[in-house]
Amino acid sequence: MSAFLERPGLRLLRWTDLAARSTVFENAHCQAPICGPSRNSFLTGRYPHNTGLYALLPLFSEVEELRSLPTFPQWFRERGYRSVIMGKIFHATADRRSADRIMGGYPFGPFPENPLNLPEKNPFHPFYDWGSFLEDPETTDYRLAQDAIRELRNLAGGPQPFFLSVGFIRPHCPYYAPQRWFDLHPLESVVPYKDQSDDLADLPAYARRLVPNEEKFHRFLMAEEDRARSLLQAYRASVSYVDHCIGMLLAALRESGLEENTVVVLLSDHGLQNGLKNQWFKRTLWEASTRVPLLISMPGQEEARRVTAPVGLIDLFPTLCEIAGLPQPEGLNGLSLLGLTDGSEGGNGRPPAITSHGPGNFAVRDARWRYIRYADGAEELYDHSVDPEERRNLAQDPAFAAEKVRLGKFVPTKWSDFAPGSMDLASPAFPGK
Repeated sequence: MSAFLERPGLRLLRWTDLAARSTVFENAHCQAPICGPSRNSFLTGRYPHNTGLYALLPLFSEVEELRSLPTFPQWFRERGYRSVIMGKIFHATADRRSADRIMGGYPFGPFPENPLNLPEKNPFHPFYDWGSFLEDPETTDYRLAQDAIRELRNLAGGPQPFFLSVGFIRPHCPYYAPQRWFDLHPLESVVPYKDQSDDLADLPAYARRLVPNEEKFHRFLMAEEDRARSLLQAYRASVSYVDHCIGMLLAALRESGLEENTVVVLLSDHGLQNGLKNQWFKRTLWEASTRVPLLISMPGQEEARRVTAPVGLIDLFPTLCEIAGLPQPEGLNGLSLLGLTDGSEGGNGRPPAITSHGPGNFAVRDARWRYIRYADGAEELYDHSVDPEERRNLAQDPAFAAEKVRLGKFVPTKWSDFAPGSMDLASPAFPGK
């Protein structure tokens, strides 16, 4: 397979090439700003506030009243598709009912013997580290891409239609990537956000408690001029590297002759703050944490279609069913995106995207506004037409009361408490969860 990939003259496709022949959802959002509950949500097509799955654990199948829910790989498998799951699709162990073949062995490592950029006496989580490390063939994502290419060729020769799920690790922290991907992003070209302590003054007290306390890590990054710049360079290098790994798989799809009858979906489970509001990772109800890439490439599509209507990962399950002509299971919470991919639906009538972070905390995002209501009633409101970085909270301005009322109608009035076994929400607002 390596010879196939290294053959002179072969142009590897990148996800940006995929975007040129996909529907790109520019206003797509996860339903939970953490990997575990986000994946539980889009795989089962249920909102976290309906299942109580807000935290990293448990997996939905570990909760008695939820374990009968089908995932979309399972749904396709039970209707004649061969389902193969590779890498990180579920947060933890893949659900056995969802696949004919589960291929694991793609961990977050390898790790260097000592941290590359964290202090010698490290007070931070090891995943906060970053830097140039290993060569391409030594990394998890490269091995996953190679194995996925081999699996794709096996599936191409089989009698069944297939549902192949490939979960790459990057750009999850730690931000390790081979040096050549750093070289694409010279340090001087990376401009980090300046300290944003002044942007925190108009936040409700509850909002500050809900997000992780990253103050110490933020101070560490700000202590030296190029430290934050270096971390963001590593993040960009990680993005470029996984771009390349995805491209290897796309190139194999094209060479296999399957591209003309295969739907390709590219997504991530949540966003990252990367310095906005002095936060560097996830677990917030702000735009940077909830907005995700979402691309759907239909067979034969040769031009890009860009959609600004609000959509959610919750919409994936019904979308895939409609594309394949399969019935939908009862109880899905999302809406099919097929009308947006073929241009038959304008998108103006779609409801806002909803994200929750723990019981009673919701963000509502439409084409222009983000409205957040917390469990104690505190609010935030941002106008993305003039404030894309969400610097000015308009919630207390009477001039925008009508917008709060309009968006507030989409905030759920009922929600589930934490599902049994919930752990690792990592929020001071929920002690012990």
